[in-house]
Amino acid sequence: MSVTPLRRHSAVTPTSAEDAVEVRRAQSLVSICENEIERMILDADLEMGARVNELALAARLGISRGPVREACRSLVQAGLLETKANRGFFVRRLTQKEVIDLYDLRAGLMRLAGELGAREVTAAQLTNLRAMVDTMDAACAANDTARFQDINAEFHAALVTATGNQRLEQVYRGLANESRLYRRRGLVSDAAMASSNREHRAIVEAMASHDAARAAATMENHILQGKARFLIAAVDELED
Repeated sequence: MSVTPLRRHSAVTPTSAEDAVEVRRAQSLVSICENEIERMILDADLEMGARVNELALAARLGISRGPVREACRSLVQAGLLETKANRGFFVRRLTQKEVIDLYDLRAGLMRLAGELGAREVTAAQLTNLRAMVDTMDAACAANDTARFQDINAEFHAALVTATGNQRLEQVYRGLANESRLYRRRGLVSDAAMASSNREHRAIVEAMASHDAARAAATMENHILQGKARFLIAAVDELED
């Protein structure tokens, strides 16, 4: 007489389901902390070299210190923060030479993006790019630097996306993280924002012409002009 073996139930137990929910919740809290620290850096609530007060941030967000610490570790990997032994996490301080090197690297990268994007950009992408330029014009008129910088970051990311080159996008995202530490310093005046957005408009029209050489040169020039604006702002800070 044969005995039919018992079947094992594959249903998820309540404990494992609760664990999965807890993992998702922890990931969400870490993401919230990352976004808040990034906002504080962009809004100059945390300057380069400033220490991240983990306890104060955790208390303000109404969470434990764990997600804050995990977010800080993630932002170290992203290039926004650095650690100092037995002292905690600090906003990464870039030397002027490091900033100049990053500008030069971005200039070459965006030159390539212009060349590729002019060939691949779609009508829908051009419409979106023009809308962002219009939004930045409005932000400039309202002297809304924070809004201008937010759309500015989206605009540059959209230019790279228009290339259709995923590897280029990956490299750009890495540079964009570090760029956020210093780019706002070159866009603190109405004149700087207006000049930058005129360059944005020229880029879009070069892309719309599907002239690869023109788009490449226009994009590279924009980044180099951004470097010049940064250096002027840096000198002004030293004179104040």
